[in-house]
This record gives sequence, structure tokens and C-alpha cells, in this order.
Amino acid sequence: MSESSTNEIKTSILQRAMDMFQRYGLRAMTMDDVCRELSMSKKTLYQYFTNKADLVDQAVRHVFGAHKVAMDQLSAEHENAIDRMIHRFAFLMKMMESHGPNMMFPLKKYYPKTFDWLFEQRQRTMQNALTQTIKDGQAQRLFREDLDPELVARIHFTTMVGLADGELQSESLAERREVIWTAITLFIRSISTAQGLQYFNEIKDSKR
Repeated sequence: MSESSTNEIKTSILQRAMDMFQRYGLRAMTMDDVCRELSMSKKTLYQYFTNKADLVDQAVRHVFGAHKVAMDQLSAEHENAIDRMIHRFAFLMKMMESHGPNMMFPLKKYYPKTFDWLFEQRQRTMQNALTQTIKDGQAQRLFREDLDPELVARIHFTTMVGLADGELQSESLAERREVIWTAITLFIRSISTAQGLQYFNEIKDSKR
């Protein structure tokens, strides 16, 4: 089998395994369950992954990589800093759907190394992206120049993670969306100039 075919099979396994972990619960799914759902023998599955911990780790890394690509595309597509920040809201909601209670709680408890890796990568990626967005917004005169972009980004990231991974996990997706949107609205208002506020007020309802 060629290397490209092997990679395609492995990618398919990772995507489908992550779907199962999200649907049925990370802890509940065994390697036997994965094999059954994939119509694959255990021998074949173990050719790609040494054990469940390895499968979970690679699946999490695969999904994070896809999310990072999406975030990079988002930044490239939206020059206006406020537009970019609002579209990041939709991106965050997508991440919350894929990293829901069926994933994050058991990931932290049973696969702490993978959880720590994910948290570190998520923190670095989101804070760097937000820092750059704030700097761009300052250059566009949409955000206040007296703010420290890195400090503000760190505070906002901590707030968002606290909301996404905390008590909101037990709420419905609609309720989580409302809370996150309110938090982002308050954040944008707190860092915007008069010009930025005017623009945000003009477009916020259509972007929500």
C-alpha cells in the first residue's frame, strides 16, 4: 500500500473516531467499539495506533490541526479587525461543539498529557491570533491605542476558556451561544474607539 493511501486511511480513522468520541463519549468508546463502527479488524486498527490513548491523542491533534487551518483562513479573509473578531465567535462555537462535555472532562481526567497539549496549543494559537487582531484594529483606529495587545488577549482568552470549559458545559448550545456572544460584545465594546463602536453597532445584528 502506498504512503498516500496509508495516510488517507489513517485520516479517515481519526475523523470517524473523533465523531464517535463526541457522539458516545470519550470514556465509553472502546477499541472494540471503534473497530465495530469502522467495520475494521483489531489487527488492522492496531497497525495504525498502539492503543486507545494513542488513538485519542492523534485524533485530538488531527482535529486541532484542522481548526488551526480554519483560523488562519479566517484571519486572511477578514481584514477588518472587528469583522475578524465576530467571525471568530462562530469559530469558537464550532470548537465548543466538537470539544463538548463528552470530550473535555474525560480527556482531562483520563488522558491528561493530551489535554495539557491541547490546552497549551489552543492557548498559544488563540492568544497569538487575538493579539494580532488587536494590533490590526489599533492600526485601523478601531481599537484603543492605549491597550497592551498581548495582555488584553491573555485576559480575553482566559475569560473565553472559563466560559467554554466551565459551567456552560451543562447548558444547551443556544444558551452557551448567548453567553459567549454577550461576552464578546462586552469585550469589543471595552476595547473599541468611537469609530470602532460605530462600526460594531452598524454590523453586529447582521453578523450575530
